[in-house]
Amino acid sequence: MKLAYVEWLDASYQEGPLGEDDFEPRVVLVSAGLLAREDDETITVASDYDVRAGEWRHVSHIPKVNVIRKKILEPTRARSGR
Repeated sequence: MKLAYVEWLDASYQEGPLGEDDFEPRVVLVSAGLLAREDDETITVASDYDVRAGEWRHVSHIPKVNVIRKKILEPTRARSGR
């Protein structure tokens, strides 16, 4: 199973009243977890995978158009016989 680290731009919402200098139209988020799926448009990251049920939990779908940086890692198994 692969791990994903994704920095991405999210939309933001601010309650007013606001002056123009107070605008924060974009927010940079960092998501990390299990790489559940990746296709041409989306990176899907989950925090949990239930092996017995074959189900993902706490899932985020990140549009690739919003991705600033990503790293996909494939962990290696620890060697026995320390």
